[in-house]
Amino acid sequence: MDGITLITERLKTLPTAPGVYRMLGEGGKVLYVGKAKNLKNRVTSYTKPDRGMSTRIRKMVFETRDLVIVETATEAQALLLEAELIKNLKPYYNIRLRDDKSFPGILLSAHDSPRLKLHRGPVPDGARYFGPYADAAAVHKTIDTLERVFKLRTCSDGFFKARTRPCLKYHIKRCSAPCVARIGHKDYQRTVDEASAFLQGKGDTVLGTIRIRMEEASKAMDYELAAVERDRLKALSALLTNQQAIAEGLDEADVFAMYQSGGHVAVQLFMFRGGSHTGNTAFFPQGLEVEDMAEAMRIFLALHYASRKAPKVVLTNIAPQDKPTLEEALSQQAGRKVKVETPSRGEKHTLVQQALKNAQGALTRKIESGATQSQLLAEFAELLGYDGEIRRIEAFDISNTQGRQPVASMVVADEEGMKKADYRKFSIKGKDTPDDYTMMREALTRRYSRLKEQGAEADWPDVVMVDGGLGHLHVLEEVFKELEIDGPVLTAIAKGPERDKGLEKIFLTGRGAPLDIPFNTPLIFLLQRIRDEAHRFAIGFHRKTRSKALIRSALDEIAGIGPKRKKALLLHFGAVENIRNATVDDLLKVDGLNRKTAELIYHYFNG
Repeated sequence: MDGITLITERLKTLPTAPGVYRMLGEGGKVLYVGKAKNLKNRVTSYTKPDRGMSTRIRKMVFETRDLVIVETATEAQALLLEAELIKNLKPYYNIRLRDDKSFPGILLSAHDSPRLKLHRGPVPDGARYFGPYADAAAVHKTIDTLERVFKLRTCSDGFFKARTRPCLKYHIKRCSAPCVARIGHKDYQRTVDEASAFLQGKGDTVLGTIRIRMEEASKAMDYELAAVERDRLKALSALLTNQQAIAEGLDEADVFAMYQSGGHVAVQLFMFRGGSHTGNTAFFPQGLEVEDMAEAMRIFLALHYASRKAPKVVLTNIAPQDKPTLEEALSQQAGRKVKVETPSRGEKHTLVQQALKNAQGALTRKIESGATQSQLLAEFAELLGYDGEIRRIEAFDISNTQGRQPVASMVVADEEGMKKADYRKFSIKGKDTPDDYTMMREALTRRYSRLKEQGAEADWPDVVMVDGGLGHLHVLEEVFKELEIDGPVLTAIAKGPERDKGLEKIFLTGRGAPLDIPFNTPLIFLLQRIRDEAHRFAIGFHRKTRSKALIRSALDEIAGIGPKRKKALLLHFGAVENIRNATVDDLLKVDGLNRKTAELIYHYFNG
């Protein structure tokens, strides 16, 4: 039964209520997710291919083998469910938004002596959160300034609780040391409130307060205090100047501009929080039906806010389809009223046009960069004698310390660059000696046996690359032979003489000699970047694994310290280094520790 016939048959039983529908292909693969105010009316449109249906949608309908619907109470609920399903299922014929960005913010914790820190994800109860910011570098700069000006603590809770004397940050005047009461609780809270007010966009008020204190100190001839307040005033003024909003009246808003050219789409986002411009970023969604930009904007916004709260105002250059329902859905999710506007004049319109100009520039650069990457991959395919286009390269590397904490990494490159969402890391379990071949074999076997189990659903690479020479290539060949896999081109990239970059040798399966790639060419630099990324990813994972192992070994070697006591110690002190520096009296403060055990731990670390 073809898709149109199947859908026509299902129309007889479809409700007229709002809801979400899923079109499934062979093997239950999700092809498309859509929402409707009236399910029957919406799905009926797929039975009439002669009425303005695009080639892409016709192909989707033809591949449809099943139709699944979910009724909802309101259309807004349907919109939210649609966005959630698209984000989780990633259907081929929907917009594919490679939005793995988790925008950072600034957090003041809910402790008696609040901690200042960069934060991503859900906000803890009672904490004060400011953001999000599109530019992580700007967040770090802001935190650094606030730390110097207000001397707020940035240390972990375990480190804070374990202090018996001020740390280095107190002596370099970057912390007021509330941990050992070098500042009173009331005075510390005053500095926290001032920092909070500044982050809320009340910078002028905070500067005025500091200016008054500076003048009072000067009149009282307390010139040292006046100089401190002067430096604080100068630092905050510089930060405030850099964050001034471009348009007046934008206290909390996101500005989106969508631009399409040659089948490609870019969306530029400007973010405003607390009356200040907190950064911008660009998105390049795929799978858009560019002839219907209003629908594209609606789905994009629904996807973007599926995992984050919308601000009070959302400005767009294209009015999203069914704006009232979108506003209701975003308001429901944010727990407050959200307004979506498409301004046609005034400062807001100017701001949207500026975002559009940025979107045009971003898309132009993206297309040029993609064209260069595609050309290099085409050149690589010709060099390999590969019959077809290279669309995906998977590269592997191993990292360990003399066989200890061995790990492997896999990175992915495609026509757009490095595809970080597809990276994988492996904890090597079968070998604890410095044997790269055995470790590489385990990682490759785990990766491609799993891919083979997925069958047609798997996203197979065109080229598999391992970091190493002929020996590593032979391991790769043996794994594919054992798994009875054909298709991908198998290669190895070896370091050049004296590990010189640009002189890498590329070995191809079936050949003893390396491929002839000219020295210092764009192609060799591309392959080098892929190899270096695999190396960087492996080393990062190895360092984390090694750190955890060091923590485990230090406490596990102390007699009488079981899992419960180890957990209590780490929760109390935060790190093994703090336990090492603790006195017996400090250790006695840990729940479940008696004096004998405390002395045992103290003497273990201090001889």
